[in-house]
Amino acid sequence: MPRLIGAGAHVAGPGQDFPLHSHGSWEVVYYASGRARCPIGDETYDGVPGTILATPPATPHAELTVTGYANRYIQLDAPPDRAWPRASFDDGAGSLGRLFDAITHEFLRPAPDRDRDRDRMLALLTEQLDLQLRRAAAERSVGVAEQTVAAAEWLIEQRFADRLRVADLCVELSCSPSALRSYFGRLRGISPRAYLRSVRLRHALGYLRNSTLTLQKIATLCGYDSVSHLSRHIKAETGTSPGTLRAPPVQVSAGTVS
Repeated sequence: MPRLIGAGAHVAGPGQDFPLHSHGSWEVVYYASGRARCPIGDETYDGVPGTILATPPATPHAELTVTGYANRYIQLDAPPDRAWPRASFDDGAGSLGRLFDAITHEFLRPAPDRDRDRDRMLALLTEQLDLQLRRAAAERSVGVAEQTVAAAEWLIEQRFADRLRVADLCVELSCSPSALRSYFGRLRGISPRAYLRSVRLRHALGYLRNSTLTLQKIATLCGYDSVSHLSRHIKAETGTSPGTLRAPPVQVSAGTVS
């Protein structure tokens, strides 16, 4: 099994390139925000949000800022031929992002806060990362279209509550709206706007069924312009109104005080 050596976070502003260098261990990096161009050996990759880049030992690599960026990095002792993809991508729910955050947080905990189970926790998290990377390698190689769609899905999941436009995504992803629509249609069978609507609907239904928040609050939290906008969308997708989807209130029986 791979052994965790180090972990941390790095933030760079525009123009703050990280020069060409190499390590004696694997370095696996998760890009959380911004964009960087990342030469690794003879290939160059885009470090956009949700991208995971794995660099083998003794392989020259660098980070060249495009917009500034932030990442989480993990250093691992593993054989150079470990079956990890050079580039892979997080899912829409940000599962790998949370895993990188958990490993980094646990590794950097101040010494007084470290308990006897810390090493075991880190070993389990590292094993999960290894499994995720090997699964990504087994699935298929990732092209530009898949990379762009995965990055767009990640951004939508993070910002669905904002007044998010497809044009805004395209600026950040450095692609045209027509290209993004084409990629989504070919790979997902829907449009970027339809994916955004599905994310908003999923969160809205979750709040309706599992909270007592008002419809106005749910509309605000899920990126709808108004309660009527929320209601129309839910009725169109489910065939029923938001009120009928509410979980019934818990009935508390009056007890007898002795």
